[in-house]
Amino acid sequence: MATVYKGTGTKIAKLAGVQPVLQAAADEIRAKAVALAGGHTDTGDYVSSLKVKTVPGKRGVRDRLIIADDPASTPIEFGHLTKSGTWVEGQYILTRALYGG
Repeated sequence: MATVYKGTGTKIAKLAGVQPVLQAAADEIRAKAVALAGGHTDTGDYVSSLKVKTVPGKRGVRDRLIIADDPASTPIEFGHLTKSGTWVEGQYILTRALYGG
């Protein structure tokens, strides 16, 4: 049976050769989100707001975030009520880009 030592994942994530792979995975998820959002666009603001951001993580690891910084991104993702009280279903664009569906 193999032994996995505590902290192994962190050490691997810090390796220089792993960083391009992590970036490629984040770029792929962003591309899926852009494709999914393309069919639900009025202004294009949401699609153009989708970005990959590199942020400091725990223990010196560089994490990747796929973000949508459009002010309407939360209601687009999860749904919202219109002024008339009609519920508009969320598109779950980032959720579907990550998990499929």
